[in-house]
Amino acid sequence: MNPSSTFADISRLVRPHRVAVVGASDRPGSLGYSTYNNVRNHSVIAGGAVPVNPRYETVLGDRCYPRVSDAPGAPVDVAIILLSAELVLDAVKDCAAAGVRHLVVLSSGFSETGAAGRALQEEMVRLARASGMRVYGPNSPGLANVADRVLLSMSPVAGSDVTSGPVGLVTQGGGIGRALMQWMDRGLGIGLWCSPGNEADLDIADFVQHMVDDDRIRVIGAVVEGFSEGRKFLEVARRARAAGKPIVILKVGRSEYGQKTAASHTASIAGNDAVASAVFAQYGVVRVDDVDELGETLQLFSRALGVADRDVTRTCVYSFSGGTASLAADLVGGAGLKLATFEPETLAALTARAPAFGFVDNPVDLTTKVFTDGDLNRAVFELICNDPNVGSVLFAMPADYEEDTVAVSRDAVEIARSTGTLLIPVWMSPRRGGGYQVLHAAGLTPFDGVHRAVKALRRFAEWRGDAVPGSEADVPEQGPAAATSERALTYDQSKRLLAAVGVRTPLESFANNADEAAEAAQWIDRPVVMKLSAPGLIHKTEVGGVRLGIRGGARAASAFEDLVAPGRLAPFGITADGVFVQEMIAEGLDLLVSAHGDEVFGPVLTIGAGGVATEIDRDVAHLAIPFDDTELLRALRGLRLWPHLAGFRGRPPYDPLAIAHAARAIAQAYVSEASVIAEIEVNPLRVFLDQDGTTCVALDIVALSR
Repeated sequence: MNPSSTFADISRLVRPHRVAVVGASDRPGSLGYSTYNNVRNHSVIAGGAVPVNPRYETVLGDRCYPRVSDAPGAPVDVAIILLSAELVLDAVKDCAAAGVRHLVVLSSGFSETGAAGRALQEEMVRLARASGMRVYGPNSPGLANVADRVLLSMSPVAGSDVTSGPVGLVTQGGGIGRALMQWMDRGLGIGLWCSPGNEADLDIADFVQHMVDDDRIRVIGAVVEGFSEGRKFLEVARRARAAGKPIVILKVGRSEYGQKTAASHTASIAGNDAVASAVFAQYGVVRVDDVDELGETLQLFSRALGVADRDVTRTCVYSFSGGTASLAADLVGGAGLKLATFEPETLAALTARAPAFGFVDNPVDLTTKVFTDGDLNRAVFELICNDPNVGSVLFAMPADYEEDTVAVSRDAVEIARSTGTLLIPVWMSPRRGGGYQVLHAAGLTPFDGVHRAVKALRRFAEWRGDAVPGSEADVPEQGPAAATSERALTYDQSKRLLAAVGVRTPLESFANNADEAAEAAQWIDRPVVMKLSAPGLIHKTEVGGVRLGIRGGARAASAFEDLVAPGRLAPFGITADGVFVQEMIAEGLDLLVSAHGDEVFGPVLTIGAGGVATEIDRDVAHLAIPFDDTELLRALRGLRLWPHLAGFRGRPPYDPLAIAHAARAIAQAYVSEASVIAEIEVNPLRVFLDQDGTTCVALDIVALSR
């Protein structure tokens, strides 16, 4: 698939000239009534709305037609279908005859119900695409283009969606989408919401692409249960990153339970969650954990992106409570962020103006003196916001103090706006007083807690590319490794895959008996490693099949006899066919590097702690293939083993570009043979320093056939 050629032009879907509602009703309380009411009375559609229903002569006073093809006048751009599933195909055929360009199918009863519904959905799409129509849905609540007042929605409360703004929203769950739309009541401006249901034709990537191209959208929020085309989503994520538009995603399916629920709900693929998290990070997609975090993060991102020429991650904690200021400063530091350092002139002016018992060296605590000194808050806040080192102010309000908090909130709003400083208000009290309302009315509805505000700011820093400690990707749970696999290639076959792409392997010889093992050890003429060979054996250490540091022919012969002894191997159900005798490579750092196909995102590389540490540490990162050096370096920095790579306590560092070269070669070996090879694993890839600098050698290789 070439994702760049698959994005649909949905401009006429979200900005139609004429809309028909098939299944429109004059009965209040019905979905046909609320949908037609939204299109007719809550939307601005130049060509108007057309009700279609053979049971009515008029709907809301408008003439009603039996079929879309019966309606005279200009062609219909969008037909919204509200019929039982078994009646939808006839409506699709009629829309095709009428020249409709887009179908918005709100009806349920398709792929989400099983095989029969899936077949019905496929036939619907086939009929539509044969006439050039595109299908939105089915099993969808509709869409809302708030910026242009086009509400193609069944919701009886859609008319309240009036707070437009720089956020684009695409959700696979209609209920969660509606919950996020109601974040408008907290000041979140949403220009466009799409919820394409089963994604029978148009999918989330098509709508994200439209938002990337829409200059009015600055940040994109998504709720995803699964990806029907993972590589297509990665392509649009790449485009969004290039356009400077963050995608903030709530991905359902972290646990086995969530994955099963997602599959039954949307009939799409939930996928491996650890891979999803890692690939999101690779492509600059910000992942959040729940609906509240999504709403809060979208709010902060939309505000932060609207502040020009300010590094908003350089924050000042500002309060009039010492405990609150200290708590906020602790949370900022704990999140890996840094408090802004005031210019000397600013600090001197703050010290001269603030009360002697306050604290002004960030965090700033003005104490309750702020309520008795009328000019104190404004004077100090102006000094802070005019300091060039301050990009944002985390304004932590510990409690409601009636008119006093109204005054300081009003000052904060005015000064932050005039100086171009990002104001991040936090309201810690459950009592929503007048100061809260001042902030809310200014479009700055406060966070409910300092921790939540700091978390959102950290995510902005990570999206922007700042190095934030402790942001490694999730690590998948792993069970005990299987020792054998019927799909395992022989070691020689596996080694040839890597030799073709230039990956170095040790000097070695294969021994069929003890004498040959002794000869091999003498030929190599240095300490050797001896590794058991047996049909299907993939994890030699699981069966005690490795001997290290063998010196001389006699010891090699003895090790051979021990390794292949039938009595020792019988409990494992394997029979030896020989032993590999390898030169023992210098000590270094062992990495696991493997490539396989993910069911959602396609070819994926896994890299991390190797050797015996693989199962114990579970310290790995994932990257979608292809990847560049910058992406691999970011992934390596997120690993716990990074200090060992970077040089720990005076030890010389390894060159990450040498590791990147080896990793890309292994990825290339997999991709070139992916039609017949399911996985290539190098474990360990020994990384060490020699006269040539950083050298990588594949000490053991396993390839599995499909």
